[in-house]
Amino acid sequence: MKLNKLLVTVSVLLSTSVIAQSVTEREFIKPVTKTAKHVVQKADFGSYKVERNLAYMPKSVASLENIVATKGTMVIVRTNTPVQLVSKGTLVRNTFTDVVSPLSGNISILLKEGISAQQVSEEIGLSVVSAYAGTSLAVVKVTEGQDLIEASKQLKASGLVKVAKIEVLEILHKAY
Repeated sequence: MKLNKLLVTVSVLLSTSVIAQSVTEREFIKPVTKTAKHVVQKADFGSYKVERNLAYMPKSVASLENIVATKGTMVIVRTNTPVQLVSKGTLVRNTFTDVVSPLSGNISILLKEGISAQQVSEEIGLSVVSAYAGTSLAVVKVTEGQDLIEASKQLKASGLVKVAKIEVLEILHKAY
């Protein structure tokens, strides 16, 4: 008799726990909804894409209806004519962080053994900003009318440098 009552009680408890579990699964496990698919942008150089329809200018001269974002005393505005020449101040978007930043107009280079920054300057037609004595590091800038991306490609193709990186004025670390 006691064994029968015990078996009935155990079976009732087991069936109750199975029902409770199936109810909680229905409540907490929702079907997966579709999320927006991340579109990978093709970068123009490094991890940056040139924003040809945006310009970087002082807030005092910008038209209010064209302002997209404000960065201190400077603003990002929409332009009617796309940027043709990538130079100092051209805006680029980091394809990983989606942050828009201006270009400095400089290219940092790591020279090959026995090559000087002056040699690179003369062959490619760039101005030397600084050359660090005792190292193979130098910073060059494009002259008026030169495209930064094209100058960087010329540097790499010349065989005079190991690395050529276009400088972006992006804040890499932020305090939260």
